[in-house]
Amino acid sequence: MTRIIGIWGKGGVGKSTCASSLAYYLSRDGYRVLLLTTDFVPTISRIFRVHGKGLVNVPGNANLFIYELSPDEVIDLWKQRFGDEVYQVISSFLPIDREIIDYIAGAPGIADEFMLYVLYELYRKKKYDYIIWDLPAAGDALKLLWIEREFYTHLGEAAKMYLKLKGFLQKLKRNSSKSPLDLINEWRELADHIFTLLKSNDHRALVITTPDDLSVEVTRKIINELESFDISIDGLIVNMVWPDSSEVAKLFNERLKMQEMNLSKIKEMASKLSKDYRIIPLLNFRELGTNVLEMIGREIAPFVY
Repeated sequence: MTRIIGIWGKGGVGKSTCASSLAYYLSRDGYRVLLLTTDFVPTISRIFRVHGKGLVNVPGNANLFIYELSPDEVIDLWKQRFGDEVYQVISSFLPIDREIIDYIAGAPGIADEFMLYVLYELYRKKKYDYIIWDLPAAGDALKLLWIEREFYTHLGEAAKMYLKLKGFLQKLKRNSSKSPLDLINEWRELADHIFTLLKSNDHRALVITTPDDLSVEVTRKIINELESFDISIDGLIVNMVWPDSSEVAKLFNERLKMQEMNLSKIKEMASKLSKDYRIIPLLNFRELGTNVLEMIGREIAPFVY
């Protein structure tokens, strides 16, 4: 049996760290684990110090694999899997050439949506005990579900329209083992299978948050949205909770040393670029009023005037 563990949450709350930690722990416990990222600014390869594209086995851990894909790689996979089918359906309606495939591949949401198909196919092959799914930030992750639902709905309408034009389209039909109506119905069934998987017990949704106002509000929104899609929440993980005062002092002392070293590196980068740089102090975001926004804007504005 393969189980998908979806790691949901706002950007910056440590989803990749939590996903990587869970994947590592399960793999060390004897499970075969795939850590999949649909985040187009991936970090899991850096966490495990892994080099290479596509599916990679983590050195020294036979049970742990990571799979990162860039947007361009996702689009190429989409064209390989669906390009010809999309062309066949659309060319049944309109006199177009194959450039339409590249045009559609560049449409907003195609790469995001196809990652759901990648996830579904990996799940269906049953090669792993667990697939740890490190999702993108909350907005993009929820967009995946919205697109999936809309895609399913519109495919139904497309099938109805095709039936109305069936006689005319049969005259235009190219030699193929499948008619455009067959393909539309297959896409519709695939969308339904993916959505059913996300709502099943084989998908466990964990929401990562941090104990600050914005994260809590976004977490509430994620929970509401997932529930609106009939996807149950299996757990909340609160990350980056401050320890007691003595540990805080120790942590901040180490942080200050790292900050001083990295500020020097940034200053050196700016010097090599012959560019200026600005420093924005750590702020209390509970008091983020217009005066603070004006102060930050004043520091940044000279770069754009």
